[in-house]
Amino acid sequence: MRMGNEPINFAIDDYTNHFLAAYPVHCEYRTIPLGQEQQLLHSHNGYEIYLVLQGTGTYIVGDRLYPLHAGSLTIIHPNVIHRPFHGHCKEFPRYVLSIDQSYLDQLHTICKLSDLSIPRLLAELHPDSSHYFLSTQQLDRVQTIFAELTNCLTVRDRSYELAVLKHIADLFLFSFGLQNENTTTLTTGDQYLVGDVLSYLIAHYQEPLHIEDLVQRFPVSRSQLFTLFKETTGTTIKQFLIEYRLNKAKRLLMETDIAISEVSAAVGFGDMSHFFHVFKKETGLTPKQYRVEAFRRNIKSN
Repeated sequence: MRMGNEPINFAIDDYTNHFLAAYPVHCEYRTIPLGQEQQLLHSHNGYEIYLVLQGTGTYIVGDRLYPLHAGSLTIIHPNVIHRPFHGHCKEFPRYVLSIDQSYLDQLHTICKLSDLSIPRLLAELHPDSSHYFLSTQQLDRVQTIFAELTNCLTVRDRSYELAVLKHIADLFLFSFGLQNENTTTLTTGDQYLVGDVLSYLIAHYQEPLHIEDLVQRFPVSRSQLFTLFKETTGTTIKQFLIEYRLNKAKRLLMETDIAISEVSAAVGFGDMSHFFHVFKKETGLTPKQYRVEAFRRNIKSN
């Protein structure tokens, strides 16, 4: 059975982009189940820093699958595809911090003598993301930073921007200090397997992929693979591939002027008519119309 012919929904996170356009730092404490908040692979323009306080789940970030537990801290870079999944938790307390890259670039210009560049330091750790599992003491410390940052962004007294700057500096100093400490994540054998499958799918998303290829490559039966992938990530293999390919297609349509037929081939759809049908069904626009609208939004924002 060939994978990738099942139309599903897709989103670029305009919710986060909207807040970052208004102010470059946005922080929220959330408890609602993830299924009610964001069910799709998505990306946005800023960094996302995700702190879990209770519950368990997984996080697809780029080509990686991270376990989520109380004390997991995940730093996701701009425009990296990601999707959290909370399993069957009724509540999932967490802080979600979004920071526009321009804000961090401006900090770089302030720190002239030390040539401090937070984006560069983050990229040196990993080009897409970083993930840590905090001790109880570390969790208490970073939770306090998030709580105080959220409060000052809500109250916004006369000196709140200085307070925001202080908390952002405290958070990154804390994060960079984790490199020298034991922050091993709690990953199960099934999560390792699904993570390997996920990495393979992303490495080969431009190719025609078949379930049989995965079953031959990984030590799992067809039915086990379907079950483990859905239970671990909250989505099917077909759904994941469609979401991932559509995300890549949208980026190419927004950021390049290559022909739409080349976009279709470049992201693994192959069949131009199928690409057109899925794209129109899920966005309400043809690929050409989407490109024109993206260009207009970019002109308006600039």
